[in-house]
Amino acid sequence: MHVERFESALWATTSLLVVSGDEAIAVDPCISSEEVRQIAACATELGARVTHVLATHADWDHVCGIAAFPDAVATMSEGTAKRLRAVDAGERVAEQAARYGVAVAGAPRVDRTLTPGVALDLGPFVVETLPLRGHTPDGTAYRLRTLDVLAVGDHLSAVEFPFASSTADYRLTLAGLVDLLRNDPPARVFPGHGPELSADAALAIAEKDLAYLHALRDAVASTVRSDDRAGARKAGLAVPLPREAPSDLSAARAANVEAQLAELVPTGTRAR
Repeated sequence: MHVERFESALWATTSLLVVSGDEAIAVDPCISSEEVRQIAACATELGARVTHVLATHADWDHVCGIAAFPDAVATMSEGTAKRLRAVDAGERVAEQAARYGVAVAGAPRVDRTLTPGVALDLGPFVVETLPLRGHTPDGTAYRLRTLDVLAVGDHLSAVEFPFASSTADYRLTLAGLVDLLRNDPPARVFPGHGPELSADAALAIAEKDLAYLHALRDAVASTVRSDDRAGARKAGLAVPLPREAPSDLSAARAANVEAQLAELVPTGTRAR
């Protein structure tokens, strides 16, 4: 068996190719058409064809290469499939690609859905699936135990901080990953952005990210009790990030604060 990581020029986004005999799995093939062609070419050079494509979640940069493998079975969680089956999902992928000046393979598709927490037989591969809610509501991790490999989508990145659709879900996901990395660690961890990690390195990132989200919750909670949302936002933004990040990610940092605020203040509550 062969495992190879590919890195896009945009956001150090990870694609993973796993080969066994004459079959291969591509996990999150991305981003540009040329980058995805290199993944397919690598499989061909190894005497295999991509028979399955797995998506960790439905964000455009992780599904934009599915169309490059029309003969593969595109498999993902029902939550990811629901997002991709939404009206204009293909148009949204195209719009985002155009925004960043890249050509992509085409609109993503869904061939098969899965229930996270259940192992899959994909040709010669057995793939364990784990729910990873938090970055998005539909995240899924994939583990190939025979290869000691774990792909975790947009979690555990060494080059980004947590981008949370739900800080509560993200904390639960990180707590589960901490337990896994301590008690049942894979040798190789592949985040959706940034380099491959050892289990120890991934554990250190998980612990720092979890500490950040706990601190964010505590900062917002301590201020919002006084019915001062502006103060709560200021306190949340003052929480140090777990690692350095580019200034253009300030909107994602503010979105974390808004997500945390929404989880603490009921809808319709009066606030200054």
